Amino acid sequence: MNKKLYLKYLVIIFVFAAVWVWLLARLAVVITEITDDHYYKAFKENDKGYIAPWYTNGLHVVDEGFISELDRLTSDKNNSGNIIAIGSSLTALEFDPVKQKERLRDSYDMYIFASGGGSWRTNIILDNLVRKEYQYTKKDIVKVEVSYSTFRNATTTTIAESTIDKWGKYRVTSEYGIEGNNPLLSPLYDLNVNLMRIQNVFELAVSYISPVDRAAKIGPGNYRNNYFNHENVAKAFSVTDDKIEKIETQLLQLDNETNVVVEFSPIAPGLAQTKSGKKYMKFIKKGMKPFLKKHGIKYLDYRGKYKEEDFIDGAHLSYDASIRYTLKLDHDLNEMIDKINGEENE
Repeated sequence: MNKKLYLKYLVIIFVFAAVWVWLLARLAVVITEITDDHYYKAFKENDKGYIAPWYTNGLHVVDEGFISELDRLTSDKNNSGNIIAIGSSLTALEFDPVKQKERLRDSYDMYIFASGGGSWRTNIILDNLVRKEYQYTKKDIVKVEVSYSTFRNATTTTIAESTIDKWGKYRVTSEYGIEGNNPLLSPLYDLNVNLMRIQNVFELAVSYISPVDRAAKIGPGNYRNNYFNHENVAKAFSVTDDKIEKIETQLLQLDNETNVVVEFSPIAPGLAQTKSGKKYMKFIKKGMKPFLKKHGIKYLDYRGKYKEEDFIDGAHLSYDASIRYTLKLDHDLNEMIDKINGEENE
């Protein structure tokens, strides 16, 4: 076969396949939105184990949501400043429980860079992902989650790394840096994102047929978290010197470049009373807070403000508690915005 003709057919096949994938991805967005409505309804009714939202634009909020957020951050040009939130699912799923937030002052907007199974390692990777495409300014606020999840024993590939690998646009280095892949393959990277959307629907279907082991009742996807066994959750994290060093180094770097604020996320009282939980709580009081005060880094402490029943799945806040949390967070961030703009005008 003539080489030019072969290439022509190859291009036609690729374009045809890409169009079909795009159409299927649009359908996937519709399906995940319907599923998300199911989760959200259960969440509002305080159905134990359900949290919301799960999906945005066909992407799983805590697995792949940061892909859309990076696009949004780099394309939004009218903000006077940006709030970049970095953390785990505690950051992603507690931020906007009613799918609408109190408007931040002075044309600020928030961008969530979070990933399930979050840890100190995830925080560094997502921070570097932002840096790859965006330069922090003195008007920005970077909110870094330091929770029990941050001290997760992250010895294997994280969800964030797996997602970045599937995306293909970037790659994670051995030191958790981010390097870009060939920009000429941009259409392929977009195709990969659409494949993620389709894969999400496939996983929903499979888990509906064969419920995942999350104390789930029959429903779309059966995604029902079960973190009520605090002793079991506590086995996944530990406060160690190497993790502390990584966390502190990242915070100092951010503090030199922009306005950084550390959030000590809500923690269930039962989890705080475990052996690992007690060590974490003690470290925040005796180690992390003195470190932050020494370097003039602001922190927001939301620990100890919520009862056990406020945690709908043992780890994440319920609908009503999330509303209180979100309003308090917005209030605290608005105070930071006022201070930043006040200092600028002096």
